[in-house]
Amino acid sequence: MAGRTKLWRSFMIAAAIVLPGGCAASDAAKPTETAAPPDPVVLRYTSFMLDSSHTGSRYFDAIAAFEANNPDIRIEVDYIQNINYLAGLKLRLLGGERMDVFDVWSPSLFEELRRLEDDVYLDLSGEPFLNDFVPAALEPVTIGGRVYGVPGLMHTDGLLYNKSMFRELGLSVPQTWDEWIRLCETLKERGVIPIALNSEWWVPQFFFGSLMSNAGADETWTAMLEAGAITADHSTLLEAMKMTKELIDRGFVPEDWEQLKHEQSRDMIGEGKAAMIISGTWELPDLAARNTEQEIDFMMVPGKERTVPNVNIGSYKVISAGSEHPEEAKRFLAYMNGKENQIKPAREVLAVPSIADAAVDDPIVRRISEFVSREDAKIYWPHTVSTESLQVELLEGLNEYLRGADLERVAAKMQLAIDRARERRGGM
Repeated sequence: MAGRTKLWRSFMIAAAIVLPGGCAASDAAKPTETAAPPDPVVLRYTSFMLDSSHTGSRYFDAIAAFEANNPDIRIEVDYIQNINYLAGLKLRLLGGERMDVFDVWSPSLFEELRRLEDDVYLDLSGEPFLNDFVPAALEPVTIGGRVYGVPGLMHTDGLLYNKSMFRELGLSVPQTWDEWIRLCETLKERGVIPIALNSEWWVPQFFFGSLMSNAGADETWTAMLEAGAITADHSTLLEAMKMTKELIDRGFVPEDWEQLKHEQSRDMIGEGKAAMIISGTWELPDLAARNTEQEIDFMMVPGKERTVPNVNIGSYKVISAGSEHPEEAKRFLAYMNGKENQIKPAREVLAVPSIADAAVDDPIVRRISEFVSREDAKIYWPHTVSTESLQVELLEGLNEYLRGADLERVAAKMQLAIDRARERRGGM
């Protein structure tokens, strides 16, 4: 019995010596465990351009490519319909809802949101990617020498016309207001509707705004209007309104224009019923696609003494000052509005990149570029109005006048809107 016990103890001692070595060998055979990668940073991107249209699909493609190249960042999209965008942005900002990167479609919208809070936007000054942009395109989002946004594609606005029809009828692009009136009279005599105007409230602004620029209205003029140095019965404003209404009074528009929608105006161009439509160069691809046998081109709205091109930047991207991930947001912003993501869509939608060396090899884009890069080119006049809300009130006044309201009464109503806006700013 004692022998067995001794033997058993010897076995256990040997096992105790061997087993740790065996376990170590077994552990060494196992693969080394690595720490799981950290969860990606989530950025919330708010925009009016994330719908189901072709434009929206391009944005989703660009976002997917960004995420693939930046696996440490994930983009959460937040779509607000165009019609509700201003209200939606205000609700998010005032309600404290998170937004990291968001789009503003005009300098007026940029300024209106800036007045909600002093530090609504993240200061981007000094970021290397800003050096890629055309300096003039950064001016509307530059405050006190500090840059708070980056521009997207550049367009111009005025009139799109059926170039094929002009060629067939032996017509040329007018250079003066009088020539333009004679052109419209000729078209009317030939049984063609000169201008496919419709009831959409935002349409006349592209004609009226061009006339304002032609008459010399710019950022300085608008600042004087809002400060009270000049009033809404100023000859520049009233003359541009009268010239816009002349389209209706002379019968250059469809008889039932007040019942038409913009889509129906587009169809009139495609069907050859109308020669021109008030719009901007962003609509060139759509109109060209409606009738591939037609050649559609752009012309400026002629002025009485001079004609200047408008620069209309489609949108700006900004970063919320409250973003918890500002460096990641800068990477996303620089990618989305960078050279690669401007050249391809510029070719598709016939627009001009705001990147200095991003040339697009397309004859129409080159021609638009000639307009927006001219030394006398002006920021699209309604975008010089300080806030989106005031801009809308002024344009609503224009529409009331076009529908038959008394000009003096409309001017008084517009002045009241300007005065209220000044009082809200605390001005005198």
